[in-house]
Amino acid sequence: MFSTSIPLGRVAGIRLQANWSVLIVLALIADLIAVSVLPRAAPGQSTFWYWVTALVTAACFLASLLAHELAHAVTARHYGMKVKRITLWMLGGVAELEGEPPSPRADFVIAIMGPLTSLVLGGACWGTAYLTRLVLPALVVLGLSWIGITNVLLAVFNLLPGAPLDGGRVLRAAVWKATGNRMRANAAAARTGQVLGLVLIAGGLGETLFLGSYSGLWLAFIGWFLTFAAQRELAGGVARERLAGVRLRNVMDPNPAIAPGWWTVEAFLDRVATTSRGRVFPVTSFDGTPLGVVSLAELIRLSEQDRLIRRVGDVARKPPRVLIADAAEQLVDVMGRTALRPGRDLILVTEHGRLAGVIGPDDFARTLELAASGHPVTGPPSGHDNPSLFDGGLRG
Repeated sequence: MFSTSIPLGRVAGIRLQANWSVLIVLALIADLIAVSVLPRAAPGQSTFWYWVTALVTAACFLASLLAHELAHAVTARHYGMKVKRITLWMLGGVAELEGEPPSPRADFVIAIMGPLTSLVLGGACWGTAYLTRLVLPALVVLGLSWIGITNVLLAVFNLLPGAPLDGGRVLRAAVWKATGNRMRANAAAARTGQVLGLVLIAGGLGETLFLGSYSGLWLAFIGWFLTFAAQRELAGGVARERLAGVRLRNVMDPNPAIAPGWWTVEAFLDRVATTSRGRVFPVTSFDGTPLGVVSLAELIRLSEQDRLIRRVGDVARKPPRVLIADAAEQLVDVMGRTALRPGRDLILVTEHGRLAGVIGPDDFARTLELAASGHPVTGPPSGHDNPSLFDGGLRG
């Protein structure tokens, strides 16, 4: 979803970025404020100052969205969860967390901190605007008021009880606490999110058809997104339940064709790549330690001269761009930590520090399809009995 993003730095060690769609939202919000809100509330002002105020107000609103997501992320870290990144995009922000909350209480606190932050920011801006309305310029007061009202509305909307909204997380925590079953709670929140999304779609289309307001299309789009996201969460919850206990060693391919990091690119292409059916290869050091990943698509972009003189290990993609995980880790704990692209990516699976196998997109797909069929997910044994990995002619 967020393949094209603009880095925004780090706060409290958490990486921040913005999807390109944020620029569209910034322009739309600024246009709304500069053309509609400010001229009506404070007529007779300069168009230049309308736009300056609008741009600053829109930027501050986006900053408040970051604060909302940072509240989630910092609270999640307090409960021992890892935070991958925070991304702003067209419909708000996403704090990408790794793992699951350890308890219903943690789930509730992590969820509620975002709306609470928005309420506090909204109340502070609204209150400041009211107290300084006779001191500050009218456009500044209006900008503060708009940020305050919008943040309060954002908090209220986010508390609607359906995944993936924060209110859906609160509902999940309540059901989890009442039943003791996290999977049942996740399903309840996801199904409620689907119903909520359908209601918003119906309301948005009704507003457009019967009232002639095109803003209803935006509401319908939000409803569509909520329905889609809730369906994904429901499917993900079912997959996590059925894959519980499945470890990477059960899913990995223990016999991959490898790319020796000390070989030149040309030697690898001539001696391994041309005889293998694979397109993506794990790169290892002489002792079998995984170094990274290379793909044919990357290697063929090198010049003929570079292929002759550069070593595979020098051109490989390395951590953190490549995920290295232990064979004993559970698949459900790893699934959310990376997105595997066909023909580009692999997960490098290790045992005792050496490469034991790899997991590619097809391995993930096979495992999920077997889980969906209700059959137990099994895989090949550990790759230690495969002499071709490190003990054969690749060292020659």
